[in-house]
Parts: sequence; structure tokens; C-alpha cells
Amino acid sequence: MGEEPLALGLRAERSEQVRDKILAAAGELMMEGSLAAVTMEAIAARAGVSKRTLYKYWPSRGAVALEGFMRRSDAMSAIPEGASAAEALEALVVAAALLFTQTPAGPLMRSLVADAQSNEEIANALRDQWLRPRRDATARVVEQGMASGELRPGLDVEVVMDLLFAPVYHRLFFGYGALDVGFAAQVARYAIGGLLAAPAV
Repeated sequence: MGEEPLALGLRAERSEQVRDKILAAAGELMMEGSLAAVTMEAIAARAGVSKRTLYKYWPSRGAVALEGFMRRSDAMSAIPEGASAAEALEALVVAAALLFTQTPAGPLMRSLVADAQSNEEIANALRDQWLRPRRDATARVVEQGMASGELRPGLDVEVVMDLLFAPVYHRLFFGYGALDVGFAAQVARYAIGGLLAAPAV
């Protein structure tokens, strides 16, 4: 006989709580140090669980460390409630600059991208857990802006996202020019200016 629905629900809830605790620990450790410093032993100790529990949910140290970092970073990328498409896009670009300059995420991201050149696991995690969710969120804003008539119809959403965020990553990775909120806001406003629908006459 299978487990009662209540028992199954409680088990799933406990499992999610354990995952949340582990990811919080991994995210904290990533922000404090680097991927190399975030060992399974350190994550388990910070979360108060066994290494065996970690391997129950993730196949490797890199997987749990990166997911923890991504989740920790997500909290800084919220779109203001009730924002227009233009306001939301500017907020997303500024949030990226804030994350990279006001937290250890900037140096950590440079290190991760370097490691990703020779480590397929890290490369996949960056694409799947970092870039894809952020691009999906931005794409929704652009598509909603076109649907509402705020943004020009027929925009290439992929190109729009590259226009908005590439300058931030360029300055992060190459250090050519200051990366700060003022720069990010100006980039967003210049790009968005070309995206707005023509005013009705």
C-alpha cells in the first residue's frame, strides 16, 4: 500500500526545506569566496546536513554551488511592481550592474566565465541557470511592451536583449571604463529610446 497523501505532502515539504537550506548555504559561501572554496564539506557544514544529503539532490559540487549562487543573485533582479516596459528594462540593466559592483558576484562571474572555457558543467550551468532565466524574464517584458503598444512592433527580442546587457558584461569582463549605476541607466535609456513606439498623431 502506498503512502497517504498527507505523508507524501509532508515529505515533499521537508525535502524542499532541506534543498532551500543547502542552496542558501551554497549561495552564501559563493558570495564569500569562490567556486574553488565551496567544497561539499563546507556546504554540508554550513547547511547542517550530511554530504550524502547533498549528493541526493545534486550530482556534483559545481552543480549545487552554482545553483545556490544563481538563487542568491535572483533576489537583486526583481522588476518593480506596476513598472512600464521601459522602466522594467532599465531596472533589469541597473540591477545587473548593482549585482556585479556591490556584491562579490562581479569577480566571481569573471572567474566562472573563465572556468567555463574548459569546464562544460560550469558552461552549461551559466547558460541554463544564469543566462536563460534572465533572458526569459527580459523577453517577457519586451513582448508585453510590444503587445501593449509601448514598444515598436516586430522587434527582434534576442537582439534587444543583447543591446541592453552586452555593454554591462563588456565592462565587467574587460574593465574598460567604469561599471556603475549611472552607466547602466544611460545604456538602458539610449537603447530603450530606439525601442519605443512612435507617438500617435
